[in-house]
Amino acid sequence: MMENQSIWSSLRFKIALYILVGAVVFSTVVILVTSYHLKRTLTDSLVTQGKIVAASIGELSAERIIEEDQVGLKNVLEKYRYYLSNEYIIIVDSDYNIVADTYNGQVPDELLNSEAYSTFDLGGEQEYIVDTDYAVKDVPVYDIRWPIKEGLLGFVRVGLRKSFVDEQIQTTLFYIGLIIAIGTFAAIIVALLIITVQVTRPVIHLANAAQEISLGNFKVDIQVNVKNELQMLAAAIERMKESLRTSLERLKTRSTIGRF
Repeated sequence: MMENQSIWSSLRFKIALYILVGAVVFSTVVILVTSYHLKRTLTDSLVTQGKIVAASIGELSAERIIEEDQVGLKNVLEKYRYYLSNEYIIIVDSDYNIVADTYNGQVPDELLNSEAYSTFDLGGEQEYIVDTDYAVKDVPVYDIRWPIKEGLLGFVRVGLRKSFVDEQIQTTLFYIGLIIAIGTFAAIIVALLIITVQVTRPVIHLANAAQEISLGNFKVDIQVNVKNELQMLAAAIERMKESLRTSLERLKTRSTIGRF
């Protein structure tokens, strides 16, 4: 019988290893590319959402600023403050005084700077400012500043948490990685089953048959139930077996004749 081969050097282990390495490389590329495009897409979507919120608040708060309706302004903020991505919303009048905010009057110092609104070119085509490198209380945000009635009545300021994008990316990549892992495991199992049935078992059978032939057993079965190159190998071993058997019979016949 053929000696047992180490599992680490077996064909099945090597193919499984190749599939695993290929899957790791493939999944790494997929995750990097997906992460890059997701970040761009989700960031653009988040900023667009922030601009829509800021514009809506600006439209709703214009009349209330004129009427100095504090309750109405708070109601406007209550309508939008609980969006998942919103970190803060503040409304500033034309004198840069905060007339409504989502901090209940405890507005962080980072948002009290009136110079944040002086950068608007209200005489030009500038409609808003998006600051992507901003932080409030050490929380990174996308800071959107939107003028109310071209700045004549004040400004709306909306902060969107950057972590919202990161959380969405992590969730998406987790599911992508999970799908790839399951697919890789299934591919390895299927590949091992196919290799076992179509390659490993026939090869072991032919190797054992060849060893039996070498010991003089010409009654060994050579046939394999596969339709691939191993069937050709089995046929070649069968012809070799018949040739050896015929040659040995001739030698025996000559030996017997020589004795007489």
